Amino acid sequence: MIEGTKILVVDDNPEVINILGDFLELNGCEIYEATCGSEALEMLKKKDVEIVILDVQLPDINGITLIDTIKVSKPTTAVIMATGYYDPNFVIDAMKKGASDFLLKPFEFDKLMLVMMRVLRERNLLIEKENIMQNLGDKKKIEHLNRELQKKIKELTTMYHISNKFNSINIFEDVYEKMIQIVGETLDVTSCGYYVPDGEGNELILYAGHTRDGSKPERNWQRISIPDDLKEEARGARRYVVKDNRIYLPLFIQGEPIGFIMTESKLNGGGVAKSLENDVFFLRLIAEKASTQIENRMLYESLFENILHTLKSLIIAITKRDLYTEGHCKRVTNMSLALGERLGISDYEKDVIKVVCPVHDLGKIGIPDKILLKPERLSDEEYTVMQSHSVYGEEIMSRFEILAKEAKIIRHHHERYDGKGYPDHLAGDDIPICSRIIAVCDAYDAMVTDRPYRKAMAVGEITSEIMRCGGSQFDPAIAQAFADLIRDGYEW
Repeated sequence: MIEGTKILVVDDNPEVINILGDFLELNGCEIYEATCGSEALEMLKKKDVEIVILDVQLPDINGITLIDTIKVSKPTTAVIMATGYYDPNFVIDAMKKGASDFLLKPFEFDKLMLVMMRVLRERNLLIEKENIMQNLGDKKKIEHLNRELQKKIKELTTMYHISNKFNSINIFEDVYEKMIQIVGETLDVTSCGYYVPDGEGNELILYAGHTRDGSKPERNWQRISIPDDLKEEARGARRYVVKDNRIYLPLFIQGEPIGFIMTESKLNGGGVAKSLENDVFFLRLIAEKASTQIENRMLYESLFENILHTLKSLIIAITKRDLYTEGHCKRVTNMSLALGERLGISDYEKDVIKVVCPVHDLGKIGIPDKILLKPERLSDEEYTVMQSHSVYGEEIMSRFEILAKEAKIIRHHHERYDGKGYPDHLAGDDIPICSRIIAVCDAYDAMVTDRPYRKAMAVGEITSEIMRCGGSQFDPAIAQAFADLIRDGYEW
C-alpha cells in the first residue's frame, strides 16, 4: 500500500535513519536522508518528497518550527513527527502547524505502517482538492469530484473524531469499554464487542458490548467460537478476518494479541454484509489508538510505582531514626481512606490519599535528630524548625513532575480551618480537602499514641477534643464525620 512512496527521514541519529530506511525500502519506498534541518530543506528543493518523518530535536532547527517552512513550500507534503520524549505541548503545536501524526520512539513498525497508510490517504485528498480547483470547467466532473470530496471529508472527519474521543478518555475510564463505544458510534454496525480468549483458547468471552439500539447483547453473544482462519490470520500480516457479516480484529499490546474486537453488520437483500471491508480501516485505527492508550497507562503506572517506591524508601530512612513515623503513616492512611469514604469524596481524591498518606511525613528527613528525636516537648524555636517538614515534603515530592499536585497536599496538611496553621495560613475551603482529611486523622493518631513526653488520651476524650476544634483547627463537617466513625465503633 505504500510501495513507491518517496520519503525523507530527518533525524540527527544515523542509526535511526538506517533502521527506518531499511524497513521502508523493504516495503518498496524510495528513501532520502537528512541529519539536520538545513539538509532537509535542501533535499526538499531537489526531490518531490511525499512524506517527511521528522525528529523534534535537531541540531540546528527545532522540528516543530521546521513544519512551517515545509508546509509553505510543499503544502501537500505530509509530515510525521517523531520524538523519544512525550510532551503533550509538542503534540498540540505540531498538529496546529499541519503535522499529520506524532510517533513516540521507539515505535513499532506495524503502527508506522498504519500511520503511513492513513497519511497517504490524507495527502491524496489534498491533491484531489487541488485538482478540483484546477478543473472547474467541467460541471459534471465537478459534481462527481465534489461527491468524492465529501466522502473524503467525511472520512477525515471520522478519523478526527476517533482521535478526539480517545484523547478525551480520563484515567478512571475503562479503555476497553470506551473503545467498543467508539466502534459502535463510528461504524454502521448493529452490534460490536470486545472479547478475550478463554483459558483453552477455543472460545471468546465478551468483556464489553455495544448495540445500535442500546439493548444488552444477546445470550449467544456472551461466548462465541473462534473462527479457524482467525487463529492463523491474526498472527499474519493481514491481522483481521471478514467472515459472513462479521469482522474479527485482534487488539495487540506490545506485539501480542490480548483480545479481539468483533463487529456485526446487518445483511442486505443479497445476503452480503454492507461495507465490511470499508470498516476495516477505521476499526484498525480505533484498535491502534486503544493499544496506544493502554500501553501509555502501563508505562505511566510503572513510572508511578517506581517513584512511590523511591519515596517510601525515604520514609524507611526516617523510620530508622524515628520508629513512630512508619506506623503513624500507615494508621493515618487507613483512617483517611475510611473518613473519605464516609464523606463521599471522589475516586480521584481517594487515589490521592492512597499516594500521599503513606509519605505525608516525608519532609521529616530534613529535620535534625536533636529535634526529631527529642523526648521532651519542643521549644518554640525547635517547633518552628519541625513545622518546616511539610515544606520539605512538598519540595521532595514536587521534583517528580507527575506528583506536583499531590505534593501540595503534603504542604498543606498542617493548615488550620481558621487560617492559623502553617506554612501558608490557608483557611476554609482554600485548603485541599485531602489535606483537611489528613489533618484530622493525623491529630487523632498523635493523641491516641503514647509519646515520650506524654501519655495517650482516651478515645472519648479525643473525640470530644476534635469536635471542640471543629471550625477552628478542623473543618467542622470533617470533624463531625470523623466523630461519627469513632462512635460507630470503626476500627482502623
